Amino acid sequence: MGVFRKLGWDKDLTAEELAVITRIGGNTIDAVSWATDLSGGIQRVCLEHGVIPFGNGKARANAWNLPDPVPVHREPIYSARPDLVAKYPTRPDERQFRIPNLGFSVQKAAVDKGIARDFPIILTSGRLVEYEGGGEETRSNPWLAELQQDMFVEINTQDAAERGIRDGQFVWVLGPENGAKTKVKALVTERVARGVAFMPFHFSGWYQGRDMRGYYPKDTDPVVLGESVNTVTTYGYDPVTGMQETKATLCQIRAA
Repeated sequence: MGVFRKLGWDKDLTAEELAVITRIGGNTIDAVSWATDLSGGIQRVCLEHGVIPFGNGKARANAWNLPDPVPVHREPIYSARPDLVAKYPTRPDERQFRIPNLGFSVQKAAVDKGIARDFPIILTSGRLVEYEGGGEETRSNPWLAELQQDMFVEINTQDAAERGIRDGQFVWVLGPENGAKTKVKALVTERVARGVAFMPFHFSGWYQGRDMRGYYPKDTDPVVLGESVNTVTTYGYDPVTGMQETKATLCQIRAA
């Protein structure tokens, strides 16, 4: 309400709205906000002036105990835009917790080697409704396994056409480190943009195209096996928590 007074917007409140605000505020009417205004007047007037009631300013923070006290943009270690790395590099190499975080060196090497040219697709990983975590338990459930029978990669229709990939066929997803590769089925879709691919993280039991079911003890193997997406994810650690980066990287996709 104090801001309303400064802006002159308090004149836009109806008599009924102002009466409610006055009753709520008492001797501190300026402290009444959108969160405590039961009349709805503050919210209404804000919207009429094109302002979101709960604030439409840029979020700001200054966290004294974080490496970047004020959040800044930093390109991923394996960036699809190497031209931006010089302006927005990852944090310098430094020892964090028990291990050194060498993200800067790995990022520079990726740019110098032209990794983005050979691995032009941004790969993201995430979850499915049917499975949980690494999937060993849920993929052992025959009812859930029936709903999601194959490990897959979602690939955009144009990316698939350029590579001669058909929906449902096996493809190799190649990672930029250590010759990593996974053999999965292609789900050709426009749910992902061109230059982006998606793989779920609930599968295991295959390794670089090889079915490992024979290594499970008798009667312990899940109904459904598949490649682990983390075979092709890459180096990276969060500088605050030390947690590994296994959600996004670059990849190349080819017909198997």
